[in-house]
Amino acid sequence: MNYVEIAKKYCKAGYSVIPVTARKVPAIKEWKQFQSRAMTEVECENYFKNCYGIALLCGVNNVTAIDFDLKYDLSLDIFERFKAKIPNELLKKMYVQSTKSGGFHFVFTCTKLENNQKLACRYTTSYERHITYMENFQNPVTRDKALKIASNDKGRVLIETRGKGGYICINPTPNYKKVYGKLTEITPEEYEILMSAARSFNEVREIRQDIRASKYDEWKLSPFADYNTRGDVVMLLGLNGWDVVGRQSGKSIRFKRPGQVHSASSALYDTSSRIFNVFSTSTGFDVNRGYTPSDVFTHLEANGDTTEAFKKLIEAGYGKK
Repeated sequence: MNYVEIAKKYCKAGYSVIPVTARKVPAIKEWKQFQSRAMTEVECENYFKNCYGIALLCGVNNVTAIDFDLKYDLSLDIFERFKAKIPNELLKKMYVQSTKSGGFHFVFTCTKLENNQKLACRYTTSYERHITYMENFQNPVTRDKALKIASNDKGRVLIETRGKGGYICINPTPNYKKVYGKLTEITPEEYEILMSAARSFNEVREIRQDIRASKYDEWKLSPFADYNTRGDVVMLLGLNGWDVVGRQSGKSIRFKRPGQVHSASSALYDTSSRIFNVFSTSTGFDVNRGYTPSDVFTHLEANGDTTEAFKKLIEAGYGKK
């Protein structure tokens, strides 16, 4: 395989590539300088001789890649369900390749460029935590910490991005095969469609504990805790422009954000845990955390001001002294 000529073509087109080893790590120590520039022809000739494979640096020339790690997909169809959420004309704009682990990469360019992100994770199974424990218990270095390491093994990444500072191995690196397409620019709006669709599969979110009740010792049940139990979040969201676009009986309700034209969901409310998760960045909500009902109330009705939210909840009849 003539990696020298392949590297020259990428660099001439404005992209930045580096040689990698069979372990998918950079084969040259000084590779980070190419996060800000492409190699010259002479550098390509020097660095790509007899290399194992080639990697595309993301961030350079606005390149982003979405990485689907399907070996952790217990449903066995997350990739197909993701594609079903994406308009066909957008799917055709991307370079798609299969990966060494049996997953896929969607690669594109966009003026909206971010750092590497975990978009969708799932909780680890008890069996996986057991394997983690055994692997660390059998290692003399980590034996004493095996139980703690296993208990902290909480999630598996299903979908993530490679943006600024990241890279992906690309065809013709062994076990990386082109499926279809070519590197094409997408709009920031199309970028948001892709990110929102991926985040809709996320199961693992940070849920910040509500410690505000400790500030109000005179309350037997604080207004915040009371609202978390019996507040009507669905009605609250509706009054603030969030439209219901789907329901799964007894489990969840999907919403689309205010001003969203297409019908795809951009948030999910879990009716059992009463946690509201948003996977669109075009809102004031943080996509990396889960919101309790009182958090949603504070955000929508008090502009994030907990003191103001406290007063309004009391006025609405919440809380017991």
